[in-house]
Amino acid sequence: MRNLDMDLLRSLVALADHGTLKGAAERVGRTQAALSLQMRKLESQAGEALFRKDSRKLVLTEGGDVLLSYARRILALNDDAVQALTRSRVSGDVKFGSSQDFGESWMPTVLAQFRKAHPEVGVEIRVDGGTKLVNAVDAGEIDLALALGLGERANAICIGHLPLVWIAHRDFGWNKREPLPLALFTSPCRFRTKAIAELDAAGVRWNIGLTSPSLYGVWAAVNAGLGVTVRTPEGLLPELEVVDRKFGLPNLGSVDVSLYLAKGARSPAVMNLVELLRERLAQRIVELDARTPNGVIARRPGRFGVVVGRKRAPAIAA
Repeated sequence: MRNLDMDLLRSLVALADHGTLKGAAERVGRTQAALSLQMRKLESQAGEALFRKDSRKLVLTEGGDVLLSYARRILALNDDAVQALTRSRVSGDVKFGSSQDFGESWMPTVLAQFRKAHPEVGVEIRVDGGTKLVNAVDAGEIDLALALGLGERANAICIGHLPLVWIAHRDFGWNKREPLPLALFTSPCRFRTKAIAELDAAGVRWNIGLTSPSLYGVWAAVNAGLGVTVRTPEGLLPELEVVDRKFGLPNLGSVDVSLYLAKGARSPAVMNLVELLRERLAQRIVELDARTPNGVIARRPGRFGVVVGRKRAPAIAA
């Protein structure tokens, strides 16, 4: 009976989840060449090809899809066992900040998972603008922050990139002879600044229909059909849609999704949360990439072609 190497299975899952050979290699702490060698070794252990050529890229074979499904379950059992053994050893407190984009939608589920794995750890969460949160990390007020568009900071741990897109209610109509109504964050907001600059450059007239200091207020206004906003696809309500191509609006590029760690914040509690966030954020970025309409951001094939990545654009801060 052959045994499959756990490290090889973890690399396979990282490659499928992250979307690029480079990103997957960074996630598992190996070089791209080493990761390629791992995939060939895994094919040898599996006794069949796991990838096939499709034009200029490689995709998972039927056997590769089957193995990926089992790999996820094997790794989940392994991680559950490790967590069960270490649960009583991890304690303390974590002060964590999240941007509103993630903090009001995706984050609660992730923190619930962390709480279940580490019931002795107390988590204090702050939801705010990205710049404020990263400044709080630098000041030692919080241990860790998740923010968008500030990846040039020295302490940034870049997980990936998301498109910055124009969003409106699916029934919203715009007569191009009239100014485009906008629903945006109150100033200062770099998403707002970027949107207005691109509209001006494209010669598109606009007016401010509503401003709000909270993401909830912006989503409520857009959901009511009061105007168009500029965000990432995270937290997109079912009634809303990306309207870049529908209205011929200018391409806004993409923003980095990064974690920021305070100096000296290296306790087991903090580092366990960092690892969970890295894993779950990489998965979330792939999910959102798949949902966003083709053509919003240029795509490029990854070496193994399991999923695709997006071209980088200059960083924009929320």
